[in-house]
Amino acid sequence: MKLDFNFIRNTFIAVLAGVPVTFKLVLVVLLFSIPIGFLVAIVRMGKEGVLSKILSVYVSFVRGTPAMVQIYLLYNAFPVVIMKYFQDKGSGIDVYGIKGLTYAYFILSTTYIAIMSECFRGGLSAIDKGQLEAAKSVGLTTFQGYYRIVIPQALAKVLPVLCNNVTGLVKMTSLVFAMSVFDITAIAKTEGAKHTTYVEAYLVIAVMYITLNLTIELIFKILEKRVHKYAGT
Repeated sequence: MKLDFNFIRNTFIAVLAGVPVTFKLVLVVLLFSIPIGFLVAIVRMGKEGVLSKILSVYVSFVRGTPAMVQIYLLYNAFPVVIMKYFQDKGSGIDVYGIKGLTYAYFILSTTYIAIMSECFRGGLSAIDKGQLEAAKSVGLTTFQGYYRIVIPQALAKVLPVLCNNVTGLVKMTSLVFAMSVFDITAIAKTEGAKHTTYVEAYLVIAVMYITLNLTIELIFKILEKRVHKYAGT
């Protein structure tokens, strides 16, 4: 089989228009999932109370179901149920008017809050609890103790896992085509369908994601070198 290199070149150029969409998705999801995931990790480490148990169920559900199932439930099934409810109430709210990109932000964020919480929980568990108590004993608040002592050490320990999570998020953004969001995958698949050149289209997709993830891995390697002093090595 001969590859259509003209198609590959033209599709590669067309796919570049989807890169900002992918970057925007990743940045917005990380903006929400990192701080909220950290808070979820702290609450779950308490292991007591109703909130901790609810969050445990939430994390288990998200980690135990495929992302496509969550997309189907929230993007396809949920609007049907909600729209019927609004119609019965005589409301003029149009659920179907919500953009696919909004759903993508929400679904990916809820998924990665759970994933990040487990990442941070592992890092926080590796830090001696006595260090936070020692920080309080010298007059630091709980927030200051976490910010100045616990978080820098935990960050140094979780960076490799955090890198895996971010590259995983980049790959997961390829699913947003199911929500009519024109990212890298959606553009390439559309071009492939037009010209029935699916092999070349998927080659373009593969090269784009490999390039993005190799760049992310390089950034994290630089970060690891900068924070390795907190890891005790």
